[in-house]
Amino acid sequence: MSQNYTTQMDAARKGIITEQMKIVAEKEYMPVEQLRQLVAEGKVAICANKHHTCLNPEGVGSMLRTKINVNLGVSRDCKDYDVEMQKVMSAVNLGRKPSWICPAMAIPAIPSETDP
Repeated sequence: MSQNYTTQMDAARKGIITEQMKIVAEKEYMPVEQLRQLVAEGKVAICANKHHTCLNPEGVGSMLRTKINVNLGVSRDCKDYDVEMQKVMSAVNLGRKPSWICPAMAIPAIPSETDP
């Protein structure tokens, strides 16, 4: 496979079909050549770096399924794990096909010195 490209868009514009494009096309039930054309036109972005071999590439843009991202976060000032898990479950219920779910419910809250 040719590595003479810098980005997925660069590859697409050179007519190169990358492994990431093949994976995304399969996920999206789309012919890989059609996806390559959309990437070349800038209508689709594939979130994948060719040097990162341990990732699951996703396509974002025109004519693709909607992706839902959930940002979890607790801090010293806000430690409500239940609220954070509600975010996850809302996204899961909206999409019904999560690509990754963190089993955060199994992580007990660590009480701080100021907790009663």
